[in-house]
Amino acid sequence: MNKEEFYVIEFPYGTAKINLFSVHLSTYEDERILACKELNRIISKIDKNEIIIVGGDFNVGVTRLGKGKYTFEKKDDYEEYNILKKKLKQLPNNEDTWFSKLGQGCIDTIFYSNNIELLKYETIDVEKKSDHSIIYAEFNI
Repeated sequence: MNKEEFYVIEFPYGTAKINLFSVHLSTYEDERILACKELNRIISKIDKNEIIIVGGDFNVGVTRLGKGKYTFEKKDDYEEYNILKKKLKQLPNNEDTWFSKLGQGCIDTIFYSNNIELLKYETIDVEKKSDHSIIYAEFNI
C-alpha cells in the first residue's frame, strides 16, 4: 500500500515540515547517477518552504568487483554529489567514513536545503562495530 506518512514536530515558534531521506546508493556509478537524478526530481516537487535533509551511504568512488569485493577511487569531484548540489547544500565532511580490507573513503554524507543553517557536524568512529562511521549534524531550523 502506498501511503504518505509524516509527523509534525512542534517548535517553540511554530511548526515546519521536514522531508528526511535516508539513502544507500548502488556500488555501480551509473546507477548512483540515475538515483541522484531521480532524487532531484522528487526534491523539485517539494515546497521551497519545507526543510529537506538527505543522508546516508552514497557509495561515491566505490566499485563492486565481485561478491563482497570492492575498490575505492578518491576523486576531487563526484558527479553524484554535483547533481544533488544543484538543489541542496552538502556537509563539508571529508574524513573517511567507510573501512574495508580493500579500501576506505568518505562515502557517507548529508545534504540539506538552503532554508536551514548547519550549526556543527562530526564523524563518529564506531570502533569496528560497523564498516561505516556515523555522520552527526545539528541544524538551526
